[in-house]
Amino acid sequence: MPNAQSIATLLKGADLATIPNLLSFARIVGVTLAVILYLGGHGWVAVAIGTVAGVTDHLDGYLARRLKQETALGAMLDQVADSFTTAILLAMLVVTGGIPFAYLVIFLLREFWVGTVRRYGATVGIEIPSIALGKMATAVIYWAILTVAIIILPDMPARVVTPVHWIGLVGLGVGLVISCLTGWRYTITLGGKMV
Repeated sequence: MPNAQSIATLLKGADLATIPNLLSFARIVGVTLAVILYLGGHGWVAVAIGTVAGVTDHLDGYLARRLKQETALGAMLDQVADSFTTAILLAMLVVTGGIPFAYLVIFLLREFWVGTVRRYGATVGIEIPSIALGKMATAVIYWAILTVAIIILPDMPARVVTPVHWIGLVGLGVGLVISCLTGWRYTITLGGKMV
């Protein structure tokens, strides 16, 4: 286990104020604000803020590589931002949008498992980096959440609501399946590196 001085050095060297890390923080704040606004009856403003916040998920990693600002803290922060924002959005849609509670449970179980696998890997000196399939799963889930959030706004035409709602539910299901597959992949990666 690293000692307190090495952790402090790691955090100092990671530079909390890099553009990619600030974007990850902005995603957490933006999605939280969007949920508060959505529940407060400001649906379109919430959807706009949530969409902008969701797009930062695509930008933070790209900018980290492009600006040569990749840090261990940034990689962890991106994963935490993805987990937090997806969980809070799914919870909101379970309450307001008719999303099955099972979707939230599956997502949380997968996140707890992957967090455990990564933490265990870290204790034995094995890094388990994110893979492109995991980023794709997050993107599919974000866009499906956006679809459901838009169609449950009060002024949506009734003829559009049911088919688009099903598109959102199927999209969420596909995203969760991909996400669980990546969790399995991380588990296999850890097992393979421990042999």
